[in-house]
Amino acid sequence: MTALGRSLPALIVSILLVLTGASQAAVSVTDDWGQTIRLEQPASRVIPLYGAFTEMLYAIGAGGRVIARTQADAHPAAVRSLPAVGTHMRPNVEMILGLRPDLVIQSASRRTATPEMERLQEVGIPVAIFAPKDFQGVFHTMERLGILTGHEREAREAVRGLSRRLEAIRRTVSKAAQRPRVVFEVRSRPLTVAGTGSMAHQILEAAGARNAVDHPGAVVVFSQEALLALDPDVYIVQEGPMNRNPEPLSQRPHFQRLRAVQTGRVLVVDEHLFSRPGPRCVDAVEMLARKLHPDLFAPAPSADTGGNGPRAQVGDVGRPSPRETPEILRPPWLRWPTIQKRLLQPLGRLTIFIAIGLFVGNIIEALGWTRALGRLTGPLLRWGRLGNQSAVAFMAAFFSGVTANTLLMNAHKDGTLTTRELALSCLVNTLPSYFLHLPTTFFILLPLVREAGILYLAVTLSAAVARTVAVLVVGRRLLPEPPAHGKEASGEPGSSPSLKEALRKTWRKFRRRLLRVLRWTLPIYTLFFLLNQIGLFEWLETHLARWVPTHVVPVEAVTVVAFQIMAEFTAGAAAAGALLDAGTLSVKATVLALLAGNIISTPIRALRHQLPYYMGIYTPRLGLALLCLGQTVRAASVALFAVLFYLFFPG
Repeated sequence: MTALGRSLPALIVSILLVLTGASQAAVSVTDDWGQTIRLEQPASRVIPLYGAFTEMLYAIGAGGRVIARTQADAHPAAVRSLPAVGTHMRPNVEMILGLRPDLVIQSASRRTATPEMERLQEVGIPVAIFAPKDFQGVFHTMERLGILTGHEREAREAVRGLSRRLEAIRRTVSKAAQRPRVVFEVRSRPLTVAGTGSMAHQILEAAGARNAVDHPGAVVVFSQEALLALDPDVYIVQEGPMNRNPEPLSQRPHFQRLRAVQTGRVLVVDEHLFSRPGPRCVDAVEMLARKLHPDLFAPAPSADTGGNGPRAQVGDVGRPSPRETPEILRPPWLRWPTIQKRLLQPLGRLTIFIAIGLFVGNIIEALGWTRALGRLTGPLLRWGRLGNQSAVAFMAAFFSGVTANTLLMNAHKDGTLTTRELALSCLVNTLPSYFLHLPTTFFILLPLVREAGILYLAVTLSAAVARTVAVLVVGRRLLPEPPAHGKEASGEPGSSPSLKEALRKTWRKFRRRLLRVLRWTLPIYTLFFLLNQIGLFEWLETHLARWVPTHVVPVEAVTVVAFQIMAEFTAGAAAAGALLDAGTLSVKATVLALLAGNIISTPIRALRHQLPYYMGIYTPRLGLALLCLGQTVRAASVALFAVLFYLFFPG
């Protein structure tokens, strides 16, 4: 064998080692939190915790390295077969660890400063944080993902292609005679629109439009009055997780006055294209530009977008067809879908809960269990001069407010509970009602705002305990000493009716009292449905959302308060968490914002949802008085402890 023949295998092995070493060279990038992410070799097992990053990885040819997704990710279609590791807000750390990734990618706007991410970093799994907010941010993130996954060349090519498409649209729309003023709806309830800090704003500008909302925030809580004052040329509604099943504008009060609705320039678009900062945002620009400036473009091609799947369509929902006109001219509350969804279904649920509560309350009495149940909390309430029936209702309130109110109503109707005792018993029952909702509140707050959530619960729990103690003190001063054995106990000592007899007695009372309750509840609930449809409660919530003492709660916290009042508690907590993570709000300011939303929103929601069945279970006058008293005392106690927290908690 020649020298060349002997050295050839060694030469081939050397070349392969060099090539292998080059392909496995260490890579590093700086993420958007200033962290240096250094990998000994390009990542081959990647878990993106936000759908935009999943789309970027597939766009640069690194889709084969993605080993898991979040529950909401469905694009491209290939990711649907991958295991889901929770949501982007609450990733499942145990599942992530079990999949053994060598890189996890998270969004700075998706709660990266969480114990979950810290746990991953503690066990040595690199976590890269990116926060693209515009097209340059999207392209820069794609290039860095290319470096981290060994697809640097493909990433550069993908970015060049997207940039060329974007620039071509910008050149075309620059010839437009005018740029229409557009409002982009992020969420319909509460009305929330895209500000100049959003990805949607970038898409509007690139597509030859002007964002009519000149506010630096990404999302802006907006009032109907402000919207009518803007009167945009085009109104865009996004549909997706943030805005599920948005109500058509033709069915919303006052929206018919908008120029965009009158001229039929209302568009419904896919949230994933317009609000997710990924490569498909360029698709969104192309589609919107063609929709806004059809005279500047040839008919849109039907081909795919080049590997990203078919382009989503933009739909018109503004100008009604002749067949739809009678339905649109009819008042919204007279339309059958609205009546069915917002009146009949909730009223049916309310009737079922009231019936169950009445039946349980009556059978507890009929079986003679009141004395046994009253012994559990009797000593505490007896100290406040409240008798056995109040103690039984107190126990029942831990499980059902309707049952507790039924027991109190029965005792009051039978003359064993005076009006004063009834009022104090209702106030005392706010403590078990607090614990009834505590598990749900706890598991919403803890992952979203962590330390601030614990402090918020501590303040509200302190207020609940303090008002209960105060009510018992008032009862001790105003009420006479209750009988030693409770005058409300029925039957001979130790006697217990048979189950058949108890059921017969319960059914007789149940039918009579259920009919009386429904005689008031059904018309009152219907009245409140109509008041809601004409916008009374929305008007109250909108104006209350603006009334925030900014010298106590920072201006940045107004969004938290508004979401909590106008949407729901979870929305307020999510907004608080985002501002807390971004460093915009301190822990103290977050707690104060949540407390302010709690104080302002709870009375309105009680009036809206609890008043109908309160007025049905009791008499209308008594039910209104009890509900107003309870909400006033509750709001005052929370406000008092919020002030104490503001004065004495450092920060």
